[in-house]
Amino acid sequence: MDHLYSIIPLDISHLDEICADIKAQCDSGVATCALFMMTLVPEGNPPADKAEILCSKYAKFKEKLSSMGIPNGVLVQATIGHGWVLGQMFPYQKYVGLVGGYEENTVCPYDEGFKDYIYSALKTIALHRPDHIMIDDDFRLLGRSGGGCACPLHMKRFNELAQTNLSRDELHAIITSGSEQGKKYADIFLQTQKESLLETAKVMRAAIDSVDPSLPGSYCCVGNNAEFAAEIATILAGAGNPVIVRINNGDYTSAGARLLSMSFFRAAAQIAKLKDKVDVILAETDTCPQNRYSKGAMSLHAQFTGTVLEGAAGAKHWITRLISFEPESGKEYRKILGKYRGFYDALCEIVPSLAWRGCRIPVLGKPIFRVGKPWNMGEDSYSGWGECVLERLGLPMYFSAEPGGVLCLDGEVKLGDEILLELLKGNVFLASDSAEYLIRRGFGEYIGVDVREWNGKQPMAERLYVNGNLTKTQVKTKELAVTGEGAKIDSMVCHTVDHEHYEDLFPGTVIYKNSLGGTVFTFCGTPRANYNITEAFSFLNYSRKQQLIAMLKQAGELPAFYPGDAEMYFRAADMPGGELFCAAFNIGFDPIEKLEIVFDRAVTRIEKLMPDGTRKEIAFVQEGEKYILDTACYTLDPVVIIAS
Repeated sequence: MDHLYSIIPLDISHLDEICADIKAQCDSGVATCALFMMTLVPEGNPPADKAEILCSKYAKFKEKLSSMGIPNGVLVQATIGHGWVLGQMFPYQKYVGLVGGYEENTVCPYDEGFKDYIYSALKTIALHRPDHIMIDDDFRLLGRSGGGCACPLHMKRFNELAQTNLSRDELHAIITSGSEQGKKYADIFLQTQKESLLETAKVMRAAIDSVDPSLPGSYCCVGNNAEFAAEIATILAGAGNPVIVRINNGDYTSAGARLLSMSFFRAAAQIAKLKDKVDVILAETDTCPQNRYSKGAMSLHAQFTGTVLEGAAGAKHWITRLISFEPESGKEYRKILGKYRGFYDALCEIVPSLAWRGCRIPVLGKPIFRVGKPWNMGEDSYSGWGECVLERLGLPMYFSAEPGGVLCLDGEVKLGDEILLELLKGNVFLASDSAEYLIRRGFGEYIGVDVREWNGKQPMAERLYVNGNLTKTQVKTKELAVTGEGAKIDSMVCHTVDHEHYEDLFPGTVIYKNSLGGTVFTFCGTPRANYNITEAFSFLNYSRKQQLIAMLKQAGELPAFYPGDAEMYFRAADMPGGELFCAAFNIGFDPIEKLEIVFDRAVTRIEKLMPDGTRKEIAFVQEGEKYILDTACYTLDPVVIIAS
């Protein structure tokens, strides 16, 4: 990895200690470049010359680090502003949200006075000859409260393009009307947002080029839409330099290890939109507010590992306490990132050639800008299959916009007819709400069931045919009525009053091989459930896991899985040489002293990827279909193996 940036405060009072720490980070492999934080959002009227003030500090660090041969640069942590409280308001046009007219302490990038200000600031930085300049993620408009800027400057430009004379309220009303005119105006509004950002990005790059056209720049995006990130990053990179984007998948203040994969979903959603448009993806390995009360070192390691599996090839590490000089708060972060540097490098080499298998949680290859909504961040949550079920069951899952695997859908499916027909040629898990939606769209013949409201006796349990066991009824259960010839009922919803005698009501799951050649597995409810004892455990139980295993085997998408009942996030992929790649993330609190895996093939050799990036053959014994590996799998300490 050549792009590991560590964010550092400009704390002159501890210059020697900080420089020594940066050297240690570079020597141990934690970082390849230190970036010093400068918050340049304008404050005051006229605005204070923050760049000059901060660069006078940076110059001292630059001199010492350059004499030590250590690359260093600047993170412009705020340009137009994150919207935080300011000491005194700037003299420029403020951001005004399209929805509700909400104003933020953020500058509109159309403002010509601000362009002059930021040009001067970036030129000042460039004159101090940093090795890299990174622009932080406040440089955005749609991913804010109000869903985009509709200030007087933006409204003027909109009216020029649309040849109208609308107010902000009038524009919002038309955009949200659902009319063709509204769609047209939404596109023009988006054009103004993009245009204003790209214009100002060009101003920043011009300032850098006026000093040194070869000085590389990069960009940090926000939201699963990756709002115009590829275009902005391409401008900021500078001619001949790699285009670098830090994605927005930080994971701070988590209550525990569960939902770890949400960070990976966010990474995958953004990377899908940046594919083939940028050269380097950086993970957001941010521990804000930079101590282990927010994010543990093992959590950081697991997050970085999982993000590399999605395609990241570097990181923006925020592992140094900013508000105070507290080296104690960063020791464990440095220890774990240094220890596993070779591991991350090896994964970066392996991942591009992997063909992921198992349950596919879909992400979108193109952004969805919901113009007229209060926020415009893109996919705001991911499939209940992944978030609520698969992340914990130890069955192989992955995130992708590409065809393949068993597509897992719940909720409304916002895809075109041609795409849906193509998807129904493959293997699909459907929650009943998704099935109902597809039936309304005219795809019922390919699903093999009708979905209806149930008005009969109270459903009390579901009997799984895979083993005869009972489980709780699924959340938001509806009646499945078989309509397709050859459809197979795989479970039955039952009624009882004495919990001894059960009356069958309607199918709980139906498997149907359709005329397109695909197989659709329809469930009577949804996996999207609150994590409590009354909702979550229709799917979170060992019997349901056995049913899903059988379904994945039928679909031919179960190359490997974890057979136990510990909470396990599991990945599996085919390698070009025929080997099987597996990654196991224990997200429960119980230590696993010997990791167990079931493979779909005979395995004679298993290698473990070690912290230094080498592969070490590990012993194993086989008990029935299970391979018991002589390696532990502890909480948030991912195990990567290669089986052949």
